[in-house]
Amino acid sequence: MRAVLLPVCLSLLGCAHGFDRDALRERLNDGTLQINDKAIAEARELRPQLKLPCRVALYLKPPHDRDWRWAPEDKAQFEALAATLKNEGVASDVLALPEMLAGKGELKDLRLAAAQCGADVLFVLHGAAQTDSYKNFASVLNLTVVGGYVVPGSHRDTLFMLEGVLIDVDNGYVYGGVQAEGVGKIVRPTFVIEDRDAVALAKKAAVAQFATETLTRMKRLAVVPFISDTNGRPVSAFELPPAVQPTPPALQKP
Repeated sequence: MRAVLLPVCLSLLGCAHGFDRDALRERLNDGTLQINDKAIAEARELRPQLKLPCRVALYLKPPHDRDWRWAPEDKAQFEALAATLKNEGVASDVLALPEMLAGKGELKDLRLAAAQCGADVLFVLHGAAQTDSYKNFASVLNLTVVGGYVVPGSHRDTLFMLEGVLIDVDNGYVYGGVQAEGVGKIVRPTFVIEDRDAVALAKKAAVAQFATETLTRMKRLAVVPFISDTNGRPVSAFELPPAVQPTPPALQKP
């Protein structure tokens, strides 16, 4: 009897394979940011021109995946971030870009919609999730059927990646991007476990990290909006990672 059960039990077990971050990054870059050579030349001529406090249009890009969506708690956290930005004097207003104005969701469409709403900058956010499913040894009790409903024999580990890009509405200058990620792990009975619960945990962690980093970078703009790169070209201080502190213009070398 043992010889029969052993192969069956082993077939029920799996192992964690880890997350493929490169695959998630490819899903974040869905092709809507492609430009031709002429556009590249024009983009290099763009200069930052943001004046604070500014009006920000926030667009939460609808997900391609069916296992997650932007939840009310996510939007509440972004609303809290918006309130802080207004209190800090970085933003005069933060508005959610209406989906009915977004068109196909391409940057040109979004910038036009933001302009129609009177925004100075557009902040586009999009995310992607990847879930790893596997079972532990307790899953052998799934054979009893009842065990599959009461014994925590299955795992769901989810990696959620979130990316945001801050773009000038008038000239399309990209002030910089923010990336964050979160991991959610659950262990539950095999017959009742659902991917979306692990995704929700991962997304919550990613949104919290994203909000913190965005606030740090936006507050920096209020102190030092622009800096100079090695070629003397003005760039936005928003581009620098939080660990790097910009040098005020008065202290920079000519």
